[in-house]
Amino acid sequence: MSVVQGGPETLEWVDISPPAVSQGEVRVSVRAVGLNATDLLMMRDLYQDKVARPYSPGGEIAGMVEEVGDGVEDLAVGDRVVAILGSGGLREEVSLRSSDAIVIPDGVSYEEASVLPIAYASALHALKDRAHLAAGERVLVLGASAGIGLASVQIATRMGAEVVAACSTAEKVEVAMAGGAVRGVAYGGGSQQPERRELRRLFLDAVGVDGADVVVDPVSGSLADPAARAMRTGGRFVLVGFAGGVGTLPNNVILVKRAEIVGSALGEHLKDHPAHLRALIGQLFEWCVEGTLRPSITSVIPLSEAVSGLNLLDRRAITGKVVVRFGE
Repeated sequence: MSVVQGGPETLEWVDISPPAVSQGEVRVSVRAVGLNATDLLMMRDLYQDKVARPYSPGGEIAGMVEEVGDGVEDLAVGDRVVAILGSGGLREEVSLRSSDAIVIPDGVSYEEASVLPIAYASALHALKDRAHLAAGERVLVLGASAGIGLASVQIATRMGAEVVAACSTAEKVEVAMAGGAVRGVAYGGGSQQPERRELRRLFLDAVGVDGADVVVDPVSGSLADPAARAMRTGGRFVLVGFAGGVGTLPNNVILVKRAEIVGSALGEHLKDHPAHLRALIGQLFEWCVEGTLRPSITSVIPLSEAVSGLNLLDRRAITGKVVVRFGE
């Protein structure tokens, strides 16, 4: 699948040669691809990392090793692996460095594994490494019904926090509640979204008079300011995305509350600390195997319907994660 600049409508099917395998690489037959908002940003050249065109969307994949290159000793043909590619995942086969492939343990499906490297690892990195979340703390999660938002709900709950979910609709709040949130608030969208003061009241009513210890924000836009005002004194505001546009934060409130504004960008972090992904995925796999974390996958579609899956993401008409499945 190839794309020129634009949305899902620019995708077209093309035949390409099988990927070559160089020293230190493996060739993987793709079995599942998790779709993400970053795919849409990359397609429109709105992401910080630009890609050469034409290219295939799909930043995280799970599959089986079919061939190992010279010098590869830690993987063998037949191993089930998961990896972050950044882009290029919507292909039947890919080649990648063996150091980037993480073996999937028994008890975790290809579909489950394929959604862990970006959304779930990003959520764990944001909550554990950046927010230093402690059990018993109160967390307000924006955009809490899909992607990093819902992953944050599930992981913060797993870490012993009290999670308050903020979503655009009451139906999406129900999804977040099923993921572990104890309370929720529907803030509306588009012309139905209240003005800033009313949003602040809604968020404060949901988190309680003491405010939230941590705000996890993958949305930003018009929600960032009122959500920051719902923090407690000494709270932490963790920015993990801007699906709703680049927002503004109230500097005076941050100063008076002596709050922290923390950026959490897993992709940028891994450029400096690539080995840390293995630790994050290892923790997620451990929780999956023991049954205390179940990735929320609400739509599994065949490769032939990948464009439809990206359109669902583009319209924000999906909760949980969308996975593209290859083969039977």
